[in-house]
Amino acid sequence: MDTPHSSVRAFAAVASGYWTAPGYRLVAWSLTGGMVLLGVVNVGIALWLNIWNRDFFNALDKKDTAQLMQLVWVLAAIVGSAGVAVAIQLHVKRRLQVNWRAWLSQVTIRRWLTAGRQYQLGMLAEEVDNPDGRIAEDIRVSTELAVEFAQSILQCVLQLFTFLSVLWILSGTMPIRIGGLEFDLPGYMVWCAVAYALIGSLLTYALGRGLIQAGNVRQSREADFRSGLTRAREHAEGIALMRGEVDERERLRGSLFDLRAAWNVQTRGQGNLSLLTSSLAYLAPIVPLIVALPRYLGGEIALGGLMQTAQAFSSVQWALSWLIDNFPKFAEWRASTDRVVHLHLALTDLEEAAEAPDDARIVVHAATESDLLLMRELGVARPDGEMLVAEAEVTIRRPERVLIRGQSGSGKSTIMRAVAGVWPWGRGAIHLPTGAITFMPQKPYFPLGTLRDVLLYPKVPEGITDATLKDMLHKVGLDHLRDRLDETERWDHILSGGEQQRVAFARVLIHRPDWIFMDEATSALDEVGQENVMKLLIEELPETSVISIGHRPGLEAFHTRELTLIPGAEGTKLRAHAGSRPLADIYRKMVVASRSTPRAPGFWATLRANLLGR
Repeated sequence: MDTPHSSVRAFAAVASGYWTAPGYRLVAWSLTGGMVLLGVVNVGIALWLNIWNRDFFNALDKKDTAQLMQLVWVLAAIVGSAGVAVAIQLHVKRRLQVNWRAWLSQVTIRRWLTAGRQYQLGMLAEEVDNPDGRIAEDIRVSTELAVEFAQSILQCVLQLFTFLSVLWILSGTMPIRIGGLEFDLPGYMVWCAVAYALIGSLLTYALGRGLIQAGNVRQSREADFRSGLTRAREHAEGIALMRGEVDERERLRGSLFDLRAAWNVQTRGQGNLSLLTSSLAYLAPIVPLIVALPRYLGGEIALGGLMQTAQAFSSVQWALSWLIDNFPKFAEWRASTDRVVHLHLALTDLEEAAEAPDDARIVVHAATESDLLLMRELGVARPDGEMLVAEAEVTIRRPERVLIRGQSGSGKSTIMRAVAGVWPWGRGAIHLPTGAITFMPQKPYFPLGTLRDVLLYPKVPEGITDATLKDMLHKVGLDHLRDRLDETERWDHILSGGEQQRVAFARVLIHRPDWIFMDEATSALDEVGQENVMKLLIEELPETSVISIGHRPGLEAFHTRELTLIPGAEGTKLRAHAGSRPLADIYRKMVVASRSTPRAPGFWATLRANLLGR
């Protein structure tokens, strides 16, 4: 995964599609145009205030009461106009921020929750941690601050050109003598403002450039701490039963220690930067007066001109000091955009892996007219290239029931993931059969909502009534849940592991798929419960093929064939189990062996020949 040379360019490549996306672009350009228009209005109001400032102090110097009263009403108009313009600009800005965030979040979620990418991401890229935090928090920071920066930069540019002209006119010329060289410097206050802002910006960058990396590290530590808390909440029962609170507290304490260390690094950087920015803030109202003072003392400008010049100088200085005022926020924005960009780069890597040449990935062919599930020269590897399953040549017909066995870590579950299309790492091909395929992992997934939503997930089959749902719950031994169909609970928390697996079997019976892949789907059931649900599955879905992965004794009784992953030097190999070979295979082996056995004379030779059909 390549790191982009420019965060701005990389983030633009990721996020600028908002202005071209159908359904979004009209609103996006309207809000952007409104931002530009309101920026021009605000600069115009600032220029109006600058002119008012000159007239007010000139009238004050002349003690012209009538003009002063008139200027008070003008000031009221300026203040009212500025308030309305700022309020409208705030509304437009926030609309643009939330709309852009919503679009980028939706696109990111669509890329993340597609074809198992959310699962693959954790396997492929360790540096892309906490994708949920990146979507929820980093996208928010990236879009909100990007709009704020765009607004402030636009304001700076407009204000810079407007007040540079004012300051150039007010500056006049200043005689400069360097040794024997004498010349008149036009617009000297403009050059003073540029030099002041340039020196401040360079010092700000030199002192604060480490804040970008410090902010990135701190946000990663914040996400790690949140992840640890979430994990403790989600696994509260297991932690309580195993008395693991002390260990979890130590883990969270370690995360807090890392977070505090990152916080301290960021604090030191901000402290160094604040030494400069606070000094510049104190000098900001004084420097313009000092720079304009020679013209005032020389009688070239009146008091109003002095104040107008000082305000124009401050406006130019503010426009040129954008980096000084925004560097801490810019560092935070850079850290968030880096995390968003890296997430999309990792998703792009996964998408390219799925589109790699056929000999560099597992190719899953879509269903044809065949009722066969075929695995041809299938090799399953880890993301780092280590082979788990070196060879699998399998044909499964409908409605066969096949049991796959093997040692832990031999790649049994990974074969199921490859069939599901969420494990592209490896080689070979999988030809899917016709009909619906359902996958039953060891821990079933329960969506948030009612028990009815859980049973009907992921889509509602036709013709399903409450009576059907209650009947299925009865058949799997969950009578106590029959009257709770419309209750909203965290069902994955309040149901035991065995109850969750029974609900998963009820869900399968409701959807009636043509093919079922089960990965230790009965591991939480006792032997009687396992026998009941497997018998129920066979009776209710006699035409459904079942491929089971499991260690539990007794499972072989519910399957017509058994395959075993046999360890090898280059990975396991999927072979038919020796104890489950058809008798015809055993007979043929015996015939081959008998051909190399010397024939016995007489009765035994004749009898053997008769048995062999010779």
